[in-house]
Amino acid sequence: MDFRFYFENQLKMHPSMQYQDVVKLCYQSAFGAEHILSDTESAKAYLCAEFESVLITDEPLFEQISPEIVRVNLGAWKREGRELDPLFEAFKKSVFINENSIEIFLLYLDMAKKTMVALLPNFNEEQWFDFLEEYKANGIKPIHHSNAYRENEKPSYRIVKITELEKIL
Repeated sequence: MDFRFYFENQLKMHPSMQYQDVVKLCYQSAFGAEHILSDTESAKAYLCAEFESVLITDEPLFEQISPEIVRVNLGAWKREGRELDPLFEAFKKSVFINENSIEIFLLYLDMAKKTMVALLPNFNEEQWFDFLEEYKANGIKPIHHSNAYRENEKPSYRIVKITELEKIL
């Protein structure tokens, strides 16, 4: 399966996705979590604090967002009574730098656009183009979820390679 399959599933699961969230998803799918782990101790402390405050959810334990990457939902992790240390270790081992990440990211953005054209009747190609131009003008870098996504979806997850997750499940 390719990225379009996973992206289509994300659109169905998270109807409040905005263009900003699409870019974030494409970025995570291409770059993984490399930008988050510059300070391991802070990342671990942040995970522990987030896990402590997250509510138990009925969402799936993980959502695959690309052929190699999943978002592990912390509310579901908590629901299943799982320990944080194995998840954090999997998260750390999932940090990677792919020399082709930018090309993959741009390809995923193109696949996302084609999927939105096909599936979303209210998709506005001009607004998408304008959003991408502004985003790229600031440099290709990670961004936050949109306010609409945060309010409606309440995301709380960690980016992990599927191969690392399989080792701890």
